[in-house]
Amino acid sequence: MKKLLLLGVFFISNLAFSQIPLKKAGNFYELNDLWKRDSVSIKKILKKFDLNISKLDTVQFFGQFDFNKELHDNYSYTSYVYKLYKDTGAVEMKTYYHSGGKPMLNKYVMIVCFDAFSGVKTITMKVF
Repeated sequence: MKKLLLLGVFFISNLAFSQIPLKKAGNFYELNDLWKRDSVSIKKILKKFDLNISKLDTVQFFGQFDFNKELHDNYSYTSYVYKLYKDTGAVEMKTYYHSGGKPMLNKYVMIVCFDAFSGVKTITMKVF
């Protein structure tokens, strides 16, 4: 009886949750697309935090996901965040340091943008 009840609950929950429509929250882009769309914003980040990423190797968020995950899980890194509130035009730039088990390599950079439909565009540059 318990197995039948469990099966019934599982079946009903799958029906209920499968009816929830999934909506796209925004656009995600990186590398060449990001440089084409937001080169001015990236230059502002580089200037504000006095960064030189010309000698760093780029890492793709999805295209090199296993390597990306290894860097995030094991190494220290610094994140530089540029946030644009599209409705007001206000810009916020902050830096965050994440301490990992291994020291920062200063060898890799990952730059991604999430342009949310809610009106906030966030560009994140991480130096590993």
